[in-house]
Amino acid sequence: MKKPESKDPLGHIKIVVKNIKKSKKFYQNFFEFLNYKKISEKPYGIAYVTPNGFGIWIAQAEHKKPAYKFSAPGLHHLCFKAKTKKQVDWLYKFLIKNKVKIYDIPAHYPEYTPEYYAVFFADPDGIKLELAWY
Repeated sequence: MKKPESKDPLGHIKIVVKNIKKSKKFYQNFFEFLNYKKISEKPYGIAYVTPNGFGIWIAQAEHKKPAYKFSAPGLHHLCFKAKTKKQVDWLYKFLIKNKVKIYDIPAHYPEYTPEYYAVFFADPDGIKLELAWY
């Protein structure tokens, strides 16, 4: 029996959120900005895949008490790769326009790599996200 083709051949990450309606809108806008392809949508979640095939799945939490706390054991932040430095700046303007919490405005981070340029921001649950060009 032939195995069906995977929707996310490079694997995936799943982010569990408090309010799927609010988070669907946030991630849908962000992922469409990055030209990611929607591969699944259900009432309890949504999934996208990057052009390279890495999947990002967003799902409704089953437990009400939030577990994410920045710099606690677990996920520190999730970085998405920008195609250009300008894309980082464009996203920053988009985030401001949409009243998204900004952790750090676009800046150079030569301590990572000489050309590293990134913006850090929060999803609706406060999870730290990053768009970086390097």
